[in-house]
Amino acid sequence: MHKDWRCDLHFVHTVFRQRRFWYWGAWALLALTWIAGIVLLALSGWFITATALAGAGVLATLDLYVPSGGIRTAAISRTLARYSERVVSHEAVLRSLADLRSQTFAGLAARPAHWIRTYRSGDLQTRLTGDIDTLDAMPLRVVGPIVAAVLSLLITLTLALWLAPWPAAALLVAAGGLTLLVSPLLAWLGQRHSRELVQARANERIALSDYIGGLAELIAFQRAAETEQALRARHADHARRLTRQESVGALADPVVQAVVAVSSLLMLLLALHWYMQGLISGPVAVLLPLMTLGLGEVLGSLPGAWWRTGESLEAAQRVRHIVEASPDRQGKAGHPAPDGSPRLSTQGLVIGFESHRPLSVPLDLALEPGMPLVVTAPSGRGKSTLLDTLAGERPPLAGSVLLDATAIERIDPDQRYARISYLPQSVHLPDARIRDILAPERGSHPDEALWDALHRVDLASRVASSSEGLDTRIGEGGRRLSGGQRQRLALAALTLQDRPIVLLDEPFSGLDPSTQRRVLESLRPWLEQRQCVLVTHAPEMLPVHWQRRSLPRAGTDSRSAAKGGESP
Repeated sequence: MHKDWRCDLHFVHTVFRQRRFWYWGAWALLALTWIAGIVLLALSGWFITATALAGAGVLATLDLYVPSGGIRTAAISRTLARYSERVVSHEAVLRSLADLRSQTFAGLAARPAHWIRTYRSGDLQTRLTGDIDTLDAMPLRVVGPIVAAVLSLLITLTLALWLAPWPAAALLVAAGGLTLLVSPLLAWLGQRHSRELVQARANERIALSDYIGGLAELIAFQRAAETEQALRARHADHARRLTRQESVGALADPVVQAVVAVSSLLMLLLALHWYMQGLISGPVAVLLPLMTLGLGEVLGSLPGAWWRTGESLEAAQRVRHIVEASPDRQGKAGHPAPDGSPRLSTQGLVIGFESHRPLSVPLDLALEPGMPLVVTAPSGRGKSTLLDTLAGERPPLAGSVLLDATAIERIDPDQRYARISYLPQSVHLPDARIRDILAPERGSHPDEALWDALHRVDLASRVASSSEGLDTRIGEGGRRLSGGQRQRLALAALTLQDRPIVLLDEPFSGLDPSTQRRVLESLRPWLEQRQCVLVTHAPEMLPVHWQRRSLPRAGTDSRSAAKGGESP
């Protein structure tokens, strides 16, 4: 187990404590299930023995109705408690994990782009799905069985003290104590490889995601067979680790059953001894070992509960890394964005990915409303990287990006994006209704505003032609729309945000010249009211009075940066 297990345990507690009353109810129902099973087994043995002795004339009287009613009550209670426990516990767990997925996705969305790019998509998907699913073991298979086992054992001890001399209860305590001594050993065996098991599962899913995502290229370059072989190797590694881990659970069951069997045999010998001394009746002598035997299900859950904690805590560590604030974000506390309409500017800004290979010379920009800035450069020169840096998604190699006098990386993402609208070149849209794409917050804009935004990007007629209008779903990834239509829909949503700073990366890509002219003419008044930076490969399609700025390659004369236009 890694050194931060206390933080992981606290994180798990935070995840599930919001529905703690549901969990306590589920654990009580689980205890009732086990207690009812023990009572059913013990009382049935008592009743059968008492009936046989009454038939043989050993017992003078026998009340048939009370024990038979108790047997029926225990059987019905066991069934109802088991069903109710499953409903309550899974309802609570599924809701808790749904909340955690929302928090994890929100934490991921708040991260800057350069942080997200350090992870492969398969790894992030695993953290959002598989690792979160692993956490359900904590309330269902760890804490729940331990709490229910303690409650069941206490009830059983109370019955033993009531029905027989104190050594009966002492024997039950010894059986429970021996199981608790064995459980940490089995837990240690299971937790030794929990970290490797969780990582192996993540590696397999990452490799599978990469394989599916790059299948076309792998086939084109005749590398599919080689990649499939590597994928099989990862699957075999995960299966081997899983088998080794499950073998711990397989080992735990016979060990506990052996403890229960020996305890039942000893209880039988004690019961016969007490019966011969006349301390207990014959039916009670049969009840006691059967009651001890009924503890098998209870005690058998303890070793498995302990050894599963390793997997859950390792998965918690991977999820916690996304949910909790990073050091960068913690440093932003106390640095709110300027109020009103702050001015975006740069001072000696150098962009790129590696300090020894900058993509640009130092840039000094000062955006002004009414004067959109058009940035041009050949592909690979850093236009999209410039917008990422201006939006605060990527740290500058040198210099600074300022909102008024505040460095943009010191501003919380929520406050930053309350003032900046950023449309990247690649638009990823969810399968949702058009009205939800335009206005994610329900009721924030009337339908008239949504239609105006669609008219502004020349998309209203396309939406109106659908029988469902604004309620039309666009399909997964927007597949029911063309590339140009997806881009225009994103533009329409951006206009409804109505923020003072607008960053656009190839906003008119995929549009034919006539559609581009219509959209640009409609958007022009809106853009000229804001501070706007627009990256394009076709500056000739934009108004000639808009400022131009080319991105010179690092190492060139910065005075050539304004060639073809005035540098702001």
